[in-house]
Amino acid sequence: MTRVKAKEYFEGIRSEVVKTERAREMLERMRAKEGAKAQSYQPLGGGGYCTGASLAIIQRIDFEKRLERRIADARKQIDEACEVLYGIDGRGGLAKLKGTRYADAICMGYLQAQPWSEIAEIMQSSQQWCRKLCDVGFAYIDAVGWAKLKNA
Repeated sequence: MTRVKAKEYFEGIRSEVVKTERAREMLERMRAKEGAKAQSYQPLGGGGYCTGASLAIIQRIDFEKRLERRIADARKQIDEACEVLYGIDGRGGLAKLKGTRYADAICMGYLQAQPWSEIAEIMQSSQQWCRKLCDVGFAYIDAVGWAKLKNA
């Protein structure tokens, strides 16, 4: 079995974080579309069928359940990645062995999927330098190994 390179691993997490955020936005649009409807007290002339509004609610609830599972899975991945960046106890990992700037750049760029312009502003560096920090951090992770970083 081939070992996954750090950059590929973190890019996969970033992709999932971005997809999950888009799904959350779609869920909010679904909720807004349901809106508050005027209540009618007139008989509907039969039962046992879904109106367009109730079908939309059922679909939204189903989507919401699937999204919750995706979010839980993404959280597990993020927690594992944080162990590599900051160690199991939060005081180790890449941050301890290489430096916090490397771990923080990877965390913001890949685990939080922040725009590079925001990361650069927070870190008071150029976007190019922030990306370079990530690349150097990934190379270090690959060289040292995942287990050593988690337990550092």
